[in-house]
Amino acid sequence: MAGNNRLFVLIALFLVGLLVLGLLAIGGVVIVGSINRSQQAARPTSTPTLPAIAQATATRLPTATLPPTNTLEPTLTPTKVVQDTPTLTGDETATPEPAERATSTPVPGATPAGEGTTPDTGIGGLGAALAAVGLGSVLFIVRRLRTAS
Repeated sequence: MAGNNRLFVLIALFLVGLLVLGLLAIGGVVIVGSINRSQQAARPTSTPTLPAIAQATATRLPTATLPPTNTLEPTLTPTKVVQDTPTLTGDETATPEPAERATSTPVPGATPAGEGTTPDTGIGGLGAALAAVGLGSVLFIVRRLRTAS
């Protein structure tokens, strides 16, 4: 192997080793965490027993019951829930009352929602195409410089 390729292979093996060590560490944390959870669940919880303390209990005194009186219970009267609709004469028309709507206060400089256009959030189509061409040319130039040396 050439000197440059050997260095690349060593760096790649080192990075793969770091990746494997990281995965093993994550697996170890998961396993140790599940063991600790199962041990905590199996551990009995001790509740301290308090000595019995004599407590005074409230006693009820007998209350005198009053004899029933000869009063009538109130009777329920039906109430009208639905109002009568007014009858229209021939020369007037019914106009329904508009329901109240919640309105929002307009923000200066904001565009109303639902105009059918997406908001300007980034580079745009032309900028993305120029960035792609620039990155492609950088790759091409770097490859040419590498093969030339």
